[in-house]
Order: sequence, then C-alpha cells, then structure tokens
Amino acid sequence: MFCAWCGNEVATVSYAPCARCGRPTNGAQTVLTSSGGGRNPAVVILVVIFGGFFAIAIIGIIAAIAIPNALTAMQRSKQARTMADMRSIATAVEGYASDNNAYPEVTSVDELRPVLTPKYARTLSSVDGWAHPFKYLCAEKTDGKCSGYVIVSAGKDGVFEHDDPHEYLGGQPLATTNFDNDLVYSNGQFLQYPEGKH
Repeated sequence: MFCAWCGNEVATVSYAPCARCGRPTNGAQTVLTSSGGGRNPAVVILVVIFGGFFAIAIIGIIAAIAIPNALTAMQRSKQARTMADMRSIATAVEGYASDNNAYPEVTSVDELRPVLTPKYARTLSSVDGWAHPFKYLCAEKTDGKCSGYVIVSAGKDGVFEHDDPHEYLGGQPLATTNFDNDLVYSNGQFLQYPEGKH
C-alpha cells in the first residue's frame, strides 16, 4: 500500500497522516483546524483597524505641520510680489522725475499708468499680491512741483493703517512681522517692510 499523495509505502491507507508528506494516506483533503496554522479573523480585523488609526494619526500630524507652513509661504510670496511691483512703479516714477524734474502729481496708480507707460514702464500693476489697489500720492512739494512720493500696499487685510499716506513719512524705516501691516515705499526706499526683506 502507498500514500495517495506522495507514493510513500505505508502499512495502511486511512485518514492517518503520511510519515513523509503529512497528508492523509487515503488521498482525502487536509482540513485545517482552528488550533493549526489558520489565522483568527478577529485578530486580523483588530490589526487592520489599529493600523488604520495609526496611519490617520501620522497623516494628521504631518498635515498639522505642513498646512500652516504652506499658508505662510503663500503669504510671503504675495509680499515678495507686492514689493517687486512697488519697486517697478518707483523705478518708472524715478525715470519720469529725471526727465521732468518732478514726480508725477496724481492720486492713484490708475492715474499714473498713462503718464508712465510705455515710455518708463511697459506695464504697471495697480494691485498688490492680495489684489488690493495700491495707493500712490505726491508726498512733498517744492516750488509748486512734486518732490516726493509714497506708494502703499494695505497688506493681506486690505485695510490701510492711515487714511493719508503723508502719515507714513517722517519716522524711521520699520520692519513688520504681520501680513496685515501696510508695505510703504517712498523716495527710493521702503519705510515699512516685512522683517528680513528690506
């Protein structure tokens, strides 16, 4: 007599396991018992659930760190764009002044555009990085001519700190850390600017 699975010679053919292959010598299918190599479904479900909670917790921690940093980076890029636009406006204004011995005497960037384009600047942005309009004003007069100017961005909140841009003049340049604070450029320099970006 021989094992139906492996052909090993056996004393009797029955449900008894073969010494060589461990399967029933009569060829019957092997039945797994709960004490054998099977897995308990409840344990598998608990492992999956706790693994899912752990993964969600890790994603939450990463999001809590990354989202504020991403939002701050977006605000910094809007500040940087605003400062670049203010410098571009000022460069065009300075070019105009060198030809005309006076700065343009207008009350907004929209009024400034036809005076400066296309001779002194190809284009002028009339809004800052947050899409709020810039303020431009002749800040000083000498002999009836405009001898100084102020360009102001209201910052993230869109609310100007002073109604009259003249109120920004006279103090020392000031570094700010709040995105809502105004950015102020006058006569070739920033009077109020983000900290570390003068």
